[in-house]
Amino acid sequence: MRINIREIVKDILSIFKKGENGIFYLPQTNDFYLIYNEEITIILVIEQDKNIENFIVDGNFYQHDDIININITYNPKNKTKMLYDLIGELNEVLAHELRHLFQVINNTHDLNSDESSSFSYYSQPHEIDAQISGFKRIAKLQKKPFKDVVINWFKTHKDIHKLTNSEVNKIVNILISKSGNN
Repeated sequence: MRINIREIVKDILSIFKKGENGIFYLPQTNDFYLIYNEEITIILVIEQDKNIENFIVDGNFYQHDDIININITYNPKNKTKMLYDLIGELNEVLAHELRHLFQVINNTHDLNSDESSSFSYYSQPHEIDAQISGFKRIAKLQKKPFKDVVINWFKTHKDIHKLTNSEVNKIVNILISKSGNN
């Protein structure tokens, strides 16, 4: 079954463009998205923050509830300028979180591990696999080399990953070697 990430991104953008803030349940037309024969609901949280430069997107997959939570925090001053980058970021985050759904369905990784450090978290096999999935999607959409997408993400998301430069280099090397895009 092909996942239609574009449909989900389109649904998110339709709410984002309206300028509404708050909590939204997607899809709005049905009770769920059918992905890998699983009924998935997206909980979208949109918040304004004038203290950030552009936007921050974060996602989480809650396997026991079949929910993907997507948080968008953005500076309203730059809203129209950020749409292209936001679309790319949403594609990456959704591909990543849907890969976790795939992992659960196929029993390929244990998502219940509790890693204490950022490096331990980002280097877990299920995170490496999901990161590769998300980064491949954004590389394809932006027609950029996989390596460039990975390096750029870790450079622009320092506030999220909280890794040292040395740890970033190790994770980037793992991602590139395991992706088949050397």
